Amino acid sequence: MAGAKRSVDLSNADIQQAWQDVRNDAADTNWILLTYADNGDVVLSGKGTGGLTEMKAQMNNNQVYFGVARVRAVDDHGSKRAKFVFITFVGAGVPAIRRARVSTHKPEFERLFNGYHIQVYANSEDELSEESITASLHACAGAHKPQAYEFS
Repeated sequence: MAGAKRSVDLSNADIQQAWQDVRNDAADTNWILLTYADNGDVVLSGKGTGGLTEMKAQMNNNQVYFGVARVRAVDDHGSKRAKFVFITFVGAGVPAIRRARVSTHKPEFERLFNGYHIQVYANSEDELSEESITASLHACAGAHKPQAYEFS
């Protein structure tokens, strides 16, 4: 990978459109995943309609990813509300110098993914379980706690 960049360019039209699709309740796209290209630029690694399971299948333990998964909070009155999970994934095989870059660039991804409900930091796919994400979402749900969350 080329030398580390102090800031990242997230203005790419594909990235912007994929994020808008995830935010749009009328669109089927429910996740977006960004990563670094070999030259250090941020690129759209993937997007899809298959939820968290499909998103995790795109991840490689030798890579860094920033992404968002849209899940649906479902209550006993039939209401469904979108919840956005901001994920920072730093695979176990990522070299230390690339790991350090994550903390420098993360605020820029947080600004791009403005409006997320929770953040999850993971080093393995196992740390991205529906159970752990559900627990985090319940912890910040307030007085109107949903009965369940739909991940796809």
